Amino acid sequence: MSGPCCVDPGAKQSHSAQGHEETVAGFNTYKTGQGNSVIVMFTDVFGHSFINTRKAADTFAQATGTTVLIPDFFKDDPMDPNESNLFDKLPGWLKQHPVDEVCASSDKFISTIKGHYDSIQVIGFCYGAKPVVHLISQAELTSVVKAAVVAHPSFLVREEATQIKRPILFLCAENDQLFTPDIREHFEKTLAPTGLATFINYPGMYHGFVIRPDGSEQADQQRDKAIQDAIKYFKKNV
Repeated sequence: MSGPCCVDPGAKQSHSAQGHEETVAGFNTYKTGQGNSVIVMFTDVFGHSFINTRKAADTFAQATGTTVLIPDFFKDDPMDPNESNLFDKLPGWLKQHPVDEVCASSDKFISTIKGHYDSIQVIGFCYGAKPVVHLISQAELTSVVKAAVVAHPSFLVREEATQIKRPILFLCAENDQLFTPDIREHFEKTLAPTGLATFINYPGMYHGFVIRPDGSEQADQQRDKAIQDAIKYFKKNV
């Protein structure tokens, strides 16, 4: 359930990070913003140091007035966007960083911070969508996580649609090799009666576009819209 789009870093971006790193729940974590509520970000394979991800975190913190945390669940071993042949290296990297291990780490992280903030919301990109859905499907944590956002998710399976217990926003690429039309349709139909899920489609977009747009005007516009859609959702659920 991975493809070349999982490891395409997109157009090079620049940004001066506004936060800092500290240890949270035993994980090296990028922290930005100073709000009483928190948004926890779960990354794609390029990890918590990827400048595109930190740029999004800083944007969320400033626009929502929350604290944003990006834990390093890859233990300082993300894929390097500057290397070549990343798709060939992906299977080996995934064996070293299986999603079930990251899901367990997400449980620990959220359980540790839950008493320190007025509310907790979560967002996951690509690989990071799996632990987000895991969190809002676990009985012991659904009362802790107020709402969730996933952008062009990876690794989701049909059975998870029936397990979701908290509000969730799906930011969907029109052309996604991983969150395919049939899987997306299943999630939409299954979640429709619950009223928990919102799906927004981004025409012409591809897997990874929210964090890793290709530099085209259309991609940048759709990326910006997706970020603003997520901000509106976060503000509604703080």
